[in-house]
This record gives sequence, structure tokens and C-alpha cells, in this order.
Amino acid sequence: MKSLVWWLLPICVCCRAMQAQTEKDHRFSVALSIEMTTFSDPYTRDPGATSKVSPDGRYFVVVTTRGMLSSNRLESRVLVYSSRQVRNYLQEPGGVPPMPHPLFTRSKVPEALQSNSYGSLITSVQWASDSASLLALVEMPQGRRHLYRICVTCHRPATDLTPQPEVDVQSFSESSGTIAYVVESQIANHKGNAIGQPINARASVITGTTLFQFLEPERYPDLENVGPSYELWTRRNGQTWKVMGDHGRYFPNGARSFHLALSPDGKYLIAAQPVEEIPESWSNYKTSLTMFSFRPDSLRDLDRSGRSRNWPWQYVILDLEKKTSQPLVAAPSSFLSNNGDAFEAVWSKDEKRILFTGTYLPLERSASDVDTDLRNPCAAAIYEIAERRASCIAFTHFPKEYLRHTEFEDSDQEVRLDWLRDGAIHTELYQQSGRAWSQQTERADTRQENRLTLSLHQDLDSPPELWAADNVTHTSKPLLDPNPQVRRIHFGEARVYRWKDRSGYVWRGGLVLPPDYVPGCRYPLVIQTHGFYNEKEFLADGSFTTGFAAQPLAAAGMIVLQMEDRADRFTYPPTEEAALEVAGFKSAIEHLKADGLIDEARVGIIGFSRTHWYVESALIDCPHCFKAATLIDGVDQSYVSDILFAANMPSTAMEDKAANGGKPFGPGLQQWVERAPGFHLDKIMTPIRIEAIGKLSALGEWEIYSLLTRQGKPVDFIYIPDGQHILQAPLDRYASQQGNVDWFRFWLNEGQAHIDAKESARWEKLRKMLP
Repeated sequence: MKSLVWWLLPICVCCRAMQAQTEKDHRFSVALSIEMTTFSDPYTRDPGATSKVSPDGRYFVVVTTRGMLSSNRLESRVLVYSSRQVRNYLQEPGGVPPMPHPLFTRSKVPEALQSNSYGSLITSVQWASDSASLLALVEMPQGRRHLYRICVTCHRPATDLTPQPEVDVQSFSESSGTIAYVVESQIANHKGNAIGQPINARASVITGTTLFQFLEPERYPDLENVGPSYELWTRRNGQTWKVMGDHGRYFPNGARSFHLALSPDGKYLIAAQPVEEIPESWSNYKTSLTMFSFRPDSLRDLDRSGRSRNWPWQYVILDLEKKTSQPLVAAPSSFLSNNGDAFEAVWSKDEKRILFTGTYLPLERSASDVDTDLRNPCAAAIYEIAERRASCIAFTHFPKEYLRHTEFEDSDQEVRLDWLRDGAIHTELYQQSGRAWSQQTERADTRQENRLTLSLHQDLDSPPELWAADNVTHTSKPLLDPNPQVRRIHFGEARVYRWKDRSGYVWRGGLVLPPDYVPGCRYPLVIQTHGFYNEKEFLADGSFTTGFAAQPLAAAGMIVLQMEDRADRFTYPPTEEAALEVAGFKSAIEHLKADGLIDEARVGIIGFSRTHWYVESALIDCPHCFKAATLIDGVDQSYVSDILFAANMPSTAMEDKAANGGKPFGPGLQQWVERAPGFHLDKIMTPIRIEAIGKLSALGEWEIYSLLTRQGKPVDFIYIPDGQHILQAPLDRYASQQGNVDWFRFWLNEGQAHIDAKESARWEKLRKMLP
């Protein structure tokens, strides 16, 4: 046994020496990750995304974005390729890739709220119906987005089509010259004014106010709801009409992810509106969230105007000439069902059918005799305009896979459904026969015939490139490598890793090894949480750009596991949600140890947003499983956060109650003492890095920071005052991501050569607090 130990020792010593050499020479860093060019359209993170081709087939559009640490700015560019030049390039052996034509550039410090990582200053790019120009949302000062027209076939400068400078456009659709767009409604400037309802110059009434409005009245001025209000506008024949937003009715907050759909002639619009009333029969609809149902009594306290994310919305069809609207189906969308399917609508070319997704269908029979299928969400449905009748093509496949995109094929009797499963897209084709739609077992890919495509080629350990393909000759070639500067970098090998926990659930994640990984040498492990969405996406950072830094951590000599969220966690009682995820963390450590990859005594973990709760629970459940941890800008369903934020916020109160089995007072208080993390922080033995983004986040993190500090336990508190939840600004990202690389290097690798001296001194003081 001793001889085996002595035999392995030089391997580990060699491993560390090689790691040091890699770090010195060609290691991948957080700075390189931030300054890499990413594809915003086709989106780097979207499996199967392709470049948008103009309606006449002559051009392709590409949008790229890069960060600049020196100025804390992003730079986004619109590039256009000629189809003819791309086709010639594919046909010529050894040809030189054609250069794209740069049309438009925007550079600034990012302010507009982004819904995902690697955000862009130029978003929602689409071709105008005349093929002569592009329409896009462009970020302006103060984070507002304006609708721009960018000319392709002329030399005119880009034109701002937004009618008023203070308007913030969220999404849009154009057809035959008609434009429909969702805007954030104008809000009053509360700077210097009294909070609440003034009594006089020195006092005001704050009854009914949330802590959001009390602490940040400029950002949350509406005393009735913390969410913004959205209006639906249309511009047709030179006139602008506010379709929704008057008389206290708003475009639903929860429907922001829905893409507006104008008919080809521009006369009709598929949009979204909050439901008027909830019939008792809707209680029969099934949802993925065990804590949510469509029972009228469970939703009675919510705002019905559309501003609340928790009030149901439904699809509507608007006649833009008559200025009338009616529900597409007498049923809600499946947004609140939380089954992960997309929300979009597509018109057939003959304007006789509408293909729409993420909806329920009307319950046509009595509650005691409801068709079992109709209780479930419909992933994709067809609405026949002449018959005013909807039918379901495919019901939701949750939790096995999620509908990501749908469209009509060349024939309006054929529909294509693209599903996401285990990070990869697969397609189903459905064909209409009479009134029924049936799935085709053999699929002829007519959609791609006689067409060029521009798509991304990348892998977990290979940065994305743009490739062109001729689908007739089956020829493909690289077209654009936006990051030649990283080709000399030796990335850590990355692969998909699967394992089972003790309940039999099969987990999945992206495993990144150090660049100079040596078999037989056990490495520190950092578990990154909150999703593993695309098995082919370059795993530079992780599921998000807040805190996670997969390849830089690997370059620092650690193995990184980017874990998925358990797909069916919301189908269990909310009191079990965190425990299900903790079981995944513990089983991952067990399997990686059994595979001879990691040193179980040197394991770190990062929790962000909702997984903050899961990781905090893991640190309590298994005090000696983790040597270091980071908790970032999240929820933990704990007592103090409920007291601070649940007042006058029914949805928050409902979620906290469900997670802890009762209300935090009276008979329910004992349930909170047993379950809420804040009552069990004495069990934590792990050094914790806390990152708060904004004032409200700092307040939410204060419970765990205060209680750990009072117990003399090692905790470091980082504050990013102006960052977004998903960090976008280069300096914000660097503070969070590089901070975590240094944090885990200090605790897991005990290497301080590359750590800032002030950080190292601060953490040495924390080390002395350990028992």
C-alpha cells in the first residue's frame, strides 16, 4: 500500500507543476472570457440556431457582441452576408471566406435588463417584409430600447422608429408595413418626492407599500405591484394606436417572453392579455407546479391588470382595422404551469390558420367528465379561423423535453416542432389529414431544400464559429471565427457526465477537467448549479455569467461540474424541493470520487438565484461535505427574507408558505423553525462568499451574513451595487467571476500566487476562524 502511495505522489507533484506552467503561459482567464466575441444572433446559447435569411433569400444577418474591460462597455455589431458570395465560396475548392458587410455598431455600458447571459446591445433582429432593411431593438441611454430600421440595400443611416424618446420597447413584430410593439409604460420620477401618499411636506402614508418601493422608489414607483407595466402599441398607415394599456389594463408581465405575431397582410395581430375572470372549471387544469393551480380562490388576492406575473394570461386576436379583440381560445396560456415550453404564434401563408404554443384548450364537457388530455397543457395547437376552432397537435412532454420552436413547413398542412432534450434539439413533423394531425414517422427535410444555412459550430471545450452549409450539395465550410486570439489556449477537456442518486434519478452535467489533467491524480472539485442547457455550447463560464467561471476555474487546477436543475423538482411538494437538489450534489461527489477524479476533502459549490436556497440547505445538511462555498443574489425561503419581502406581495408569501409548510406565525411557526435555513445556520462549517447585487439583494443576504458573523464563522460579503441579476457589464462580471476563481483557489488549491494581496490577507483572517 505504501509503495502505491509513493508511486502516485510524483504524478500529483507533476500534475501541480504542469498546472503552474499552464497558468503562466496559456491559461484561459475570466478576462479572456469577458472579452471574447459571442454570437448574439444566431444566439451562442441556443441549440440549433441559424442565421436569419431575408425573405427574398439574398442576405443573411449576424449579430456579435464583445466585452471591453478597460471601458466597462459592450460592443455589438450587425453584419450581413451575401447569399451569392457564400454559395460561391462553398462551390469553390479552397476558396477564401467572403467578408461580411458591417451595417451598424453600438457601444456603451450595458443598462437594459437582460434575461440571459451574454446579452447584446442590439436584440430581436428581424428582416422587414420588403427584404430591404432590418428591424432591431437598440439600447439607448438609461437602458431604454428603441426600435430601429437598419437599411441593407442603401447607404442611409439607421433610423429610430420609436415615437417618443422616453419609451422603452420590449418586443415587436412587423408585416406589410404594420408594426406592433410592447413598451414599458412611462413611470413617474419619484426622486426627491415623499414615499407613499403624502400627508404633508414632512410625512406620508406607506400602508400597502412593499419594501421594494420603500427602498427604491425610483425603480419601483408603483405601490400596488413591484413589476413594471407594459403597453401594446401598433403603428399602421402612419398612425400609432395604444391597443392595451388604457383603463388599467396592461400587456401581461408574464407574457414578455411571447413573440407578437402579425398576419402577413398586417391586419390582424396575435397578442396576449390578462384573463378577465377565472371560471371554476379551470380548477381541473393540471400544472407542473404543485403549489399553483387555477382555482379562483387561490388567485383572488393577485393584481388582475396584467402587472402581476402570477395572474393568468391568454392569447387574443386583434383586428387592427376595426380595433377589436377577442380571446383566441377560452382558456389560459400555460405560462403559470411552468412546463418550459416556448410561447409563440405563427400565421399560415394563406392566413387561414394560426399555430400557437403553450396553451390550454377549453374544457368542453362537465367537470366530472373532462377529457384527461384536455386537463394538460398543449405544447402546440392549431386555430382554424373559419371554424373558430382550436385543436392540439402535441401536448407538453414535460419533464422529458421542452418545445423550443414551431413553424409551418412549405405546406400549411405540415407543422414542424423542435424539442429540446438533454441539451440537444430534435424535430418532429406533423401532417394534417381532415381535422386530425398525425406525426410522420419518416421525415423528408423539405424545409432545408435549395437553401443555404449559416449556423454555429461549437462544443463544450471548443469556442463557437460560424459555418455555412449548402443543403443540396451537403457541403459545409467555416465562415467566421470571431476569436482567433483564443486558438492558442489549451482548454480543459469537457464532456457530458451522468450519474444516479440513491432515489434512481439520473442527473446530467458538464464536466470540465484541468488543461493538463493527469489520470490518477485527484483534483479539487467546484460544483456550479442552476442548469446545463446545451450539450454543444462552449462551457466558458457556466449556466450564467454571474459567479460561474468553468474554464478559468479549470485553468486554476480544479475540476468543474456544471449541474442541471432537477427537471421534475416542481412536481414534488415544495417542502421537498431543496432536499431533492441536495441529494444530487451529494451523489455527484460520491460518483466523481468513485471514478477516481476528485479529492472529496476539497469540494466547493456555488449557488445562484434559486439554487442559493439549495446550496445553503446542502451546507446545513452536510456540514463537512464542502470546503468552500459561494451564495449569490438569491432566495432561501427563510424567515427574515419573508418578513422583509412578503408583506403586500401575495405571490412571495404564497411561495414561502409552501416551502416551509405554513405561515411564519401562530401554529405554522414551528414548521418554519424546523425547515427555514436561517434557524439552522449554526450547523454550517464552510467558509462562505456572499455576493449581493443591489441594495435589496444585500438586505436579503443580511440574515445569513449577520448570523454567521455573530457565530465567528468565516464569511466574506461582496457588494455589486449597479449590476443586473445576470451580470452583463464587464467590470461587474469580473468582480464576481474572478472573485470566485480566487476564492476557490485559496480554499481548495491553497495557491495564492495569482490572488490579490488584499484578498489573500482578508481570507487569511477568515481561515483563522475555522475550528
